[in-house]
Amino acid sequence: MGMIGVVSAIASVARSGRTFAQWKHVPSVSTASVEAPVLAVVPARDEALTLPRLLPGLVGQPGVRVVVVDDASSDGTAAVARSLGAEVIESSGPADGWAGKTHAMHLGVAAAQDEEWLLFVDADVTCTPDLVGRLVASAVELGADLVSSSGRGSGPAWWFLLPAFNTLVFEGSPPDGRGPTALAVGHCVLVRRAAFEAAGGWQALAGTHADDVGLATLIRDTGGVPRFIDASMLLTTSGIDTFGDCWRSLRKSIQPAFREMFGPWGRPLLVAAGLLHLAYGLLPVLRPRSPWSWLAWFAQAVPHREFVRRIGLPQTSAVLAPFAWATIGVFLLDCALRPGAQWKDRRVG
Repeated sequence: MGMIGVVSAIASVARSGRTFAQWKHVPSVSTASVEAPVLAVVPARDEALTLPRLLPGLVGQPGVRVVVVDDASSDGTAAVARSLGAEVIESSGPADGWAGKTHAMHLGVAAAQDEEWLLFVDADVTCTPDLVGRLVASAVELGADLVSSSGRGSGPAWWFLLPAFNTLVFEGSPPDGRGPTALAVGHCVLVRRAAFEAAGGWQALAGTHADDVGLATLIRDTGGVPRFIDASMLLTTSGIDTFGDCWRSLRKSIQPAFREMFGPWGRPLLVAAGLLHLAYGLLPVLRPRSPWSWLAWFAQAVPHREFVRRIGLPQTSAVLAPFAWATIGVFLLDCALRPGAQWKDRRVG
């Protein structure tokens, strides 16, 4: 057990150090604002309750035209969007071979006129009135063809589960752009229209459910420059505040992503990753008197603290980092052993 404790501590220090270092590659959103013609596309399926929180802050931003794509909703989403000043495209659902959200965004882009930029925003986001101008300014200053940011929330998932999940994201799609995939988060993605069209648009990603990372990677691999930035102070999201909603949202992303990336090896890899992360989190807890366990616990807490600090949540939650990692292990096992993720009454995994 002593050697296992040493290995646990070394792995925790190395992993946490790398994650913390990756934050240095995440610039804050620009304090300046640049007005440019922007088409904002909001894919929406049964979002009548969330659109009144998003659209008042988005409609009317300088240079921004807002199109809501009603993806076969049953709750009056289209009527709510129109009443709040957005243009509406009504869809009966995705065409064969398309994922639902990707198809909705594709329909939205088809309504583009002379806009230079395309902005894709989740319907459960709330934004400040200066969001779009500051995103454009960030892209100009960074020389980027795509900029993306996650929002922030306030529920238990944000201070317990998501800090550990953020490390997984940084490992698969590091912000420095040197990973197998480029990083973007679907809450908010701004892309230069010329680069988007040169990369093949949503047609090139028709069947994917990892549309955010997929688009950033596509832009990078066709010669463009994607950058992940921190604009969380301008964005809040309510879609994953509850633990259950967060679990389901992450499942519908992880299951298809592993299937698309690894084919038949996806499920075995999820099982292996689940067991490893269960051990990664539990080892420091099971040997609380060992100095190696203290070191592992502290190392796991460092990136956890950095994540919650950036989104304005209690930093004391970092003490729970090993328990969060054990929960990530259970989550990955759940993804492997209980296939068939559902989202908005559609199967996505």
